[in-house]
Amino acid sequence: MLPLRFAIFAAVFGIALSGLFWLLGNLSEPELLRSKKAVVVKGCDAESLKSENAARLCPQLFCQKFLLDSREFELRHRFEVTIDKTVDGRQLIGGLAKPFVAKPSDGPVRAFACVLEGTQVAAGRAMTPADLSQLIKQSDWLSSLTNIKN
Repeated sequence: MLPLRFAIFAAVFGIALSGLFWLLGNLSEPELLRSKKAVVVKGCDAESLKSENAARLCPQLFCQKFLLDSREFELRHRFEVTIDKTVDGRQLIGGLAKPFVAKPSDGPVRAFACVLEGTQVAAGRAMTPADLSQLIKQSDWLSSLTNIKN
């Protein structure tokens, strides 16, 4: 009876330990965490930005955090990044924002754009998809983005 209890205990301990290591490994992955109190970008510190995946995802997450913090979009929106351009040290990130669950009262699909300088968001706002397509054609994204009216 004692070897059976030990085997059960060892199996449960092994499963719990492997789950713990999986969670610890997942902590460094870039992700946007949302709650009613705060929006946090995890996995995008200076050390992790050296990886290819983080270098690609973190600017998008910084843009999304900026838009959610500035109340341009509600927490229930998901962002589809369709534009990611870098010129002269500035990065333009844009795309469409849609609610997780679309309702008829949500209205038309809204677009967004952010201009980043390094890891800092210089400007960002919600706009129409037509304004986004016009912004892409501009050479000075930052001034063009601040001049767009909602």
